[in-house]
Amino acid sequence: MTVKLAVDGGEAVRRSPFPSLWPALGEEDVAAAAEVLRSNRLTSLTSGVVAEFEADFARYQGVRHALATSSGTTAIHLALAAIDVGPGDEVIVPAHTFIASATPVMYQRATPLIVDIDPDTFNLLPSAVEAAITPRTKAIIAVHLNGHPAPMDELTALAERHGLVLIEDAAQAHGALYKGRKVGTMGLMSCFSFWQDKIISTAGEGGAVVTDDDALAQRVARLRHHGEGPSEGDRHYYHLELGYNYRLSAVQAAVGRTQLSHLDEYLEARRRNAAYLTDHLRAIPEVQPPVVLDGCVHSYYRYICKLRTDLLTVPTDRFQTAVAVEGIPCFRPYPTPLHQQPVFRNAGYGEVSCPNAETVLSQLFALQVHPTVQQCDLDDTIAAVEKVAAAYRKT
Repeated sequence: MTVKLAVDGGEAVRRSPFPSLWPALGEEDVAAAAEVLRSNRLTSLTSGVVAEFEADFARYQGVRHALATSSGTTAIHLALAAIDVGPGDEVIVPAHTFIASATPVMYQRATPLIVDIDPDTFNLLPSAVEAAITPRTKAIIAVHLNGHPAPMDELTALAERHGLVLIEDAAQAHGALYKGRKVGTMGLMSCFSFWQDKIISTAGEGGAVVTDDDALAQRVARLRHHGEGPSEGDRHYYHLELGYNYRLSAVQAAVGRTQLSHLDEYLEARRRNAAYLTDHLRAIPEVQPPVVLDGCVHSYYRYICKLRTDLLTVPTDRFQTAVAVEGIPCFRPYPTPLHQQPVFRNAGYGEVSCPNAETVLSQLFALQVHPTVQQCDLDDTIAAVEKVAAAYRKT
């Protein structure tokens, strides 16, 4: 007989709080922030800490330049502005991603071309990218969604064949690998986020543009600082072009440095937790754990499962709610595709069709694998998913 679900009044799998807090900042982070505060040198203009963080991150990525920014969103905006994306230009973006992968295109008064995704990795589908390219297309934003690398060989070949700029959105993929290469080292520019729940954080908000191109690095640095030209000694307040205030603070950079020193151990914990879940969840026929393609190393910013709703009596939202009521954090990741978001639908995207995204997004749910999650928490997660799947299983 099926056990009564907590959502129906039964006893929950877990009553104790789940370790859902991330990042788990410690005394090392607090001390680094306090040292900057005591110095009274708080900005990238008055403190060398931001430059030190940039050098650390560039070294970790194995690139020439890392330009710290106020967010991952502003990093993407700066990358587009640096290559002069503007009115009349088109930029290809995936239908399934956080909205900030696409809205910076609109900041530049350009047109996002929203294209379909691979139904297993949820990243850009190369055939859909190729079909969308027009003479006005200027760039492709390759999002490494959830930490799984995008198909960079195919996207690089398309970009080269059509003369397009390839920009990586690696906001969710710190430390991920594609055929032995770190994500964020294959595009002309790559953009990272250090928002609060990312794999590492710069005290809540922050981002970076990384590149090997000296001229682009110089322009990104200028654009993030009001378009101000370089000066020796005293500032000249001489502004060469329209720019922005997209700088990172010294306090944030100090926390970023301590977090970066732990990045590899954070990744090891995420991958270990993800492997444990996958080993157990693959025995549940209604649940497909994350797919990892050959040659790819996932960083598991999010652990995304696909639900076989054809084998269940309820839709995904009911399944997800039932797991959550069992005491396990469980949520729907970006359930509305970009072209169906009001900001895009109201801008004329109502006729866009991305059938893979429209189908897949109704089947996805996310579980926690961040480093503070322990094996006992994973065991409770598995038990809750098994319990809910059994209760809603078609007979």
